[in-house]
Amino acid sequence: MAAGKADLEVSYNYKYFHRTGVERNAGMILLANASESKFYSPETEYVDSLESSPAGRDAYNQMKMAAFNGGNIKSVPSRRLPMYIFKDKAAGETEVYDGQSMMLFTFTEPYEAQEWEICDSTATILGYECTMAVCDFRGRRWTAWFTPEIPVQDGPWKLSGLPGLILAASESSGQHAFTATGLQTSEREISPVFCKDAYEKTDRIAMLKALREFDDNPEAGINAALGIKVTVSGGIKVDKSLDYLETDYR
Repeated sequence: MAAGKADLEVSYNYKYFHRTGVERNAGMILLANASESKFYSPETEYVDSLESSPAGRDAYNQMKMAAFNGGNIKSVPSRRLPMYIFKDKAAGETEVYDGQSMMLFTFTEPYEAQEWEICDSTATILGYECTMAVCDFRGRRWTAWFTPEIPVQDGPWKLSGLPGLILAASESSGQHAFTATGLQTSEREISPVFCKDAYEKTDRIAMLKALREFDDNPEAGINAALGIKVTVSGGIKVDKSLDYLETDYR
C-alpha cells in the first residue's frame, strides 16, 4: 500500500471486553488523509518497532527482565491489541493486521465503505457538531457520530464512508465502542508495519475462526502455542457471549 502523509491525527479510546469478561480500554490512533489512513495501537507499534531489530529485541528483553525482577511485569509494553487497519481508497484495498498476543494474522480485503442511514440527531464531540448515522456491518448494528466540519471520510477501525470524520461509534450490544479523545493536524507518514513477518498470512474468516477456537479453549491454545503442557488451576473462565468486531464468521 502507498505510504503518504497524514493530514490529521485522531486519538480514540477503544472500549471492549476481554474474553474473561473484563472491560478494557485501549488508546488508538487514526492517521488519515483524503485517500488513505492507518488505524493502530501505538503500544503495539512500539513493541513491533523494538522486535524489528536485534538491538531493539535486546532492549525489550532487558526491559522485561527488569520489570520481572521488580515485580511489575504488567508495566511492560506488549501487543495487547495487535491491530493495524490500512485503508487505501484509491487502490480499493484494506490491509489488516490483527489477532491476539499469541496468534498474529494479516490479510488484504477489498475496501468497503458501509451503507449508512443518516439520522436527525446531533451531538457535540470535542467541540465539533456531529450528526448520527446507523448501519449494519458484518453482523453488528453500528451507530456513529460524524462531523461535516472535517471533510475526511474516515473513522476508527474499518468504519468510513460518511460525509465527514467519525468521532464516535458503538455497536448495539455494548461490547465495542470508539470515542475520539483528541484531534490535531498532522504531517506524519502513514508508515507500514515494522514487524510484518510476525503476522501469518490468512483471510478474514479463517482468522476469526482461529481466534474463536483459541478463546473458547484458551488452555489448549496456550499449550499449542508454547509447545508445552500448561495447566491453570481452576481453568480459564471465558464469557462465550462476547465476540469480535465482526461476527459474520459463525
